[in-house]
Amino acid sequence: MAELSEATIKDSIKTALTTLFSGQPLKAAKGISDEELNAVYSLAYSYYSTGKYDDALKLFKFLVMFDHLNAKYWDGLGSVHQVQKNYDDAIAAYAQSVMLDSSNPRPVYYSALCYFAKGEKLHAAASVQAFEMLCTKKDETTAKYREKIAALKAALGDDTFKELERIEAEDRAKKAAKKA
Repeated sequence: MAELSEATIKDSIKTALTTLFSGQPLKAAKGISDEELNAVYSLAYSYYSTGKYDDALKLFKFLVMFDHLNAKYWDGLGSVHQVQKNYDDAIAAYAQSVMLDSSNPRPVYYSALCYFAKGEKLHAAASVQAFEMLCTKKDETTAKYREKIAALKAALGDDTFKELERIEAEDRAKKAAKKA
């Protein structure tokens, strides 16, 4: 394999940074098409579906590196991290997905599950509240997740939501006091 010259490496880095700073995904600098990325996604999803999580993880990392603006890729990355019980990484990936498509119920719901699995009931409750605020579509997919979020809400219990409200009220009072 031929070695790359220092000038070639610097040019590649400069092109990549220019592309990213202009707000475009890295795929633009490398000339990677959406069709090629979709093919990689299909393979990553296949690996995930057949339990080859390490292989799926590598491909989803590749996908988000080359198209950081695609919520579906972040969602896939979060799913792999979640099944591997890397809950913090899953939550971070789901957060990226939500930022790109806040109306998608899936990553909001699975973030709540990750917090619940970590034993962080207050964060799970906050995610439930976020779901209720963000996921307002009346379609079949949202309805399915609405049922799931209701079950999670019941598992968290009323006391968790009362505690969350108490903490939020304290935060509002502190902010009001600072303004005064």
